[in-house]
Amino acid sequence: MTAAYASLLTPGGRSAIAVVAVAGDRAVATVDQYFRSANGLPLKEQPVGRIVYGRWKQDQGEELVVCRRTDKIVEIHCHGGYQSAPQVLIALRESGCTHVDWPEWIQQKFTCRLSAEAHIALTKTTTLRTAKILLDQFHGKLRQAWDEVIAELSRNNLHLAMDGLRAMLQYAELGLHLTRPWSVVIAGLPNVGKSSLINALAGFQRAIVFDQPGTTRDVVTFATAVSGWPLELSDTAGMRCTTEAIESAGIELARDRLQVADLVLWVLDATEVARQKPLTLASEQAKQLGFELEEARTITVVNKIDLVDWKKQGLGTSATTGLGIEDLLQDIATRIVPLPPPPGAAVPFSADQVETLQTALAACENTNPDKALQVLQKY
Repeated sequence: MTAAYASLLTPGGRSAIAVVAVAGDRAVATVDQYFRSANGLPLKEQPVGRIVYGRWKQDQGEELVVCRRTDKIVEIHCHGGYQSAPQVLIALRESGCTHVDWPEWIQQKFTCRLSAEAHIALTKTTTLRTAKILLDQFHGKLRQAWDEVIAELSRNNLHLAMDGLRAMLQYAELGLHLTRPWSVVIAGLPNVGKSSLINALAGFQRAIVFDQPGTTRDVVTFATAVSGWPLELSDTAGMRCTTEAIESAGIELARDRLQVADLVLWVLDATEVARQKPLTLASEQAKQLGFELEEARTITVVNKIDLVDWKKQGLGTSATTGLGIEDLLQDIATRIVPLPPPPGAAVPFSADQVETLQTALAACENTNPDKALQVLQKY
C-alpha cells in the first residue's frame, strides 16, 4: 500500500453528509495541503480525536469538518451528493493518494480476514435477525471455531476436527442467505388466487387482481421478511397451455423462476379440491404441464377456503379474509430455516468460506489432515 490512500466510506449519490477517510504514513500531511482550519492550526497540531471545523483549499472553499483519528488516519466529513466528496477525492489523488473502494479499506483495517468479511457482509443485511448472526461472526465466533479445528488437526485429532467442520457446515445454507434473500415463488394454474395471496402476504396490493385467467403476465416480485428471514416473493403467470404470445412468454418466465426457487408455493383452488390430497393434485397438475415439483422445496397451499366447507386436509388459506395466512408464513419460515442457529453459533456466510470448509472436510474424510490444515490456514 502507498504512503497514503483514500476511500469514500459513505454510499455515493444524494446524501446530507459524506465521509472520506485517508490513511497511511502521509495521511495527515496530505490533508494538511488542502484543509484550512478555523482556529488557524494545521491538522498535525490538532489533538487526536478533536473534530475541527474549516474549509477545503481556500478561505471560501467547501465547508467541512476533519478529525485526526490517529497519527495515520484522518476522516473528512463534507457535504454529500455528486460534487463535494468527488472533488475532495480528486484533490487527494492529485497529491499522490491512491483511491481504494470501501471494501478494500475495511480489509486493510483488519488482520483477521473473517472479521473483515463479516464487516462488509453486515452492510448488506436487511433484517435485525440476520445482522445479529453476522455480528457474532464479526466478534470472532467463526474465527474461534475455525481456529479450534486447526488446533485439533495440529494435534492429529481427526475426528474432533471433522466434528468441528460439520458443526459449522450445518449452517452453510443459512449463512449464504444472510445477505441474499430466499427466493419464494408463488405458482399454480390460472385464477387460483396467486396474486391475491401475494398481496395478503405483502400486506398491501402488490399485484393486480382480476377474476380472469391470464391477468398476470410478468413476474411480480416483493421483498419482505418472515420471522426475521429475508424473502423475495415472486408472483408468476398462471401455468397453462396457451397460444397467446405474451401470456406464453410470462409462463416461460414462471418456469425459469421455478427452477431456481428456494421454495415454491403451489396454489390450488379450494373449490376444485375434492377428495384428492392437495399434494397429489399439485403434483399431477405440474406433471401435466411438463415438470415435477420437488416435495422438499414445495408447500401446497389450498386457497379460497372461505368459499367451501373446509375440512382441513392441508394448508388452507383465504387471501380475502386472511384466514390461514399466519400459518402459511410460519410454515415458510420453518421450511427455509428448519434449524435456526443459537446465539453465538459459528456460521460461515460466504461461498468461499463454505467451499473451504467442504474441501477441508473432504480431505479429513480421505485421511489427509495435512491438506485440510493447508486449506484452512489460508484464512
